[in-house]
Amino acid sequence: MDSLDIKILGKLLNNCRESDRQIGIELGLSGGAVHARIQKMEASGIIEKFFLKVEPPVLGYGILYFVVSGENVNEVLEQVSLVGEPYVVVPCIGGITVCGIVVKENIEQKIDLANKLMKDVRVLSIFEAENTGFNSNLTKTDLEILEELIKEPRQRIEKIAKSTNMSTKTITRCIEKLNKNEGIQFTLIQS
Repeated sequence: MDSLDIKILGKLLNNCRESDRQIGIELGLSGGAVHARIQKMEASGIIEKFFLKVEPPVLGYGILYFVVSGENVNEVLEQVSLVGEPYVVVPCIGGITVCGIVVKENIEQKIDLANKLMKDVRVLSIFEAENTGFNSNLTKTDLEILEELIKEPRQRIEKIAKSTNMSTKTITRCIEKLNKNEGIQFTLIQS
């Protein structure tokens, strides 16, 4: 891996949908050379996969955080799953685990429910995530395109248009809108 590969990775970390051609223009390479380097990094395991990260508030969901004592992370996950969908789990020092779970509605009821249901772990604190200010005004069209991008974030606009029966112009406008939304991130996983 050389300095150009590192620069390409930097571009892809910021936005994995940036075209090979555009990355090439910025780095003084052809789009084909950028594509070949990306494929080589995928084949060697430097790039594990590309993905689309959507923050739950963008989709209208809330996040509750649980601070619990209990060293068995699987047991903690089993308990918090009774209340909502686990989003993030962070084991900490001293047998403390912090779990973020995604909930749709009735957050106060979910907190009460958690206090009643979670018997096998000691709940130290439960709190709702602050309002993140993420834009959640997604249309049905946006959601259809997001669904396609979740499957394969780097797929070409033409392919998305074909699978959604929408115009390439609609897809392009929607992706530009999604790129501006701070709660949506196109990125990659590195080994």
